[in-house]
Amino acid sequence: MYNCRKASNEEIRFVFDELDKFNMQKKPLHQSEESVSFKHIVEDDGKIIGGIFGYSSYYKIGYIDTLWVDENYRHKGIGTELLKAIENDLHEFGCEVIHLETFDFQGPEFYKKNGYEQFGSLFYPNANLYEFFLKKEKFNQQ
Repeated sequence: MYNCRKASNEEIRFVFDELDKFNMQKKPLHQSEESVSFKHIVEDDGKIIGGIFGYSSYYKIGYIDTLWVDENYRHKGIGTELLKAIENDLHEFGCEVIHLETFDFQGPEFYKKNGYEQFGSLFYPNANLYEFFLKKEKFNQQ
């Protein structure tokens, strides 16, 4: 008889490991590690005023995880500079497609202005917000 119950951290680690084994049997990695990260910051007189974090996962799939610019420094090209820096890293690493998700209040228009194309969205009624999914392909780079 099957039994569905809450799992411990160790049991979930087992599940993750088993999925990784399955993935590697079906399609070996295209990079030396499961995840290779890229990070950049912008400073003004030693103070961090912006930063970006992204990574390439499994099969050289580019992902932008976090982009932040201090409110006092926005609309000065800093976000675009950070975005281009990580795009260059990811493309040089071999990622031909970069994707990300962003909420409606975070700046989906910023990404569209920088050549990203929306390919999906979700609405979360309990939070009254949209999450947008965007991508940029290497050959579509601006």
